Amino acid sequence: MARVLADQVEVYMFRRRGRRVEFLVLRRSASVALPQVWQPVTGGLKRGERAVDGARREVLEETGLKPHRWWALESMTVYLDPARDAVRLLPLFAAEIGAGDRPRLSGEHDRHAFLGAAAAARRFLWRAQARALEAVRREVLAGGRRARALEIMGPSKTRGARRRPRSDR
Repeated sequence: MARVLADQVEVYMFRRRGRRVEFLVLRRSASVALPQVWQPVTGGLKRGERAVDGARREVLEETGLKPHRWWALESMTVYLDPARDAVRLLPLFAAEIGAGDRPRLSGEHDRHAFLGAAAAARRFLWRAQARALEAVRREVLAGGRRARALEIMGPSKTRGARRRPRSDR
């Protein structure tokens, strides 16, 4: 029977330029697994690391950026990893950076682009990542009560603020 693993995260970084929202997409280097594949920030959690802390660490390691707002999405990615006989659950995060912020890529990636949601989705190999972009649009960018409830770090939140239990939403 497949085991369940929740040891990876994905972060969908975006910036606002006027009325336009642009998502940061990264292309994997030729020397890593899945070479030349475009993706959001992804990475594995260290033993005992909280998902949000791992997401912040991965963003800093892969892009050199420190987003000023963060959301923990209600949506998650679930997929089968046959090599490990595991069902993987990936917490998804959205992170907003400044309009002029420029990434400093790690060796894991060789290119980046800022694209609208539809163009970013077309670059991704995995449909789950395209669906996650739509989740960011629906859960964060649409604003309102849901976006405020999902925000975990930003102007109205203190670092490490706790979200309400799921049953309250």
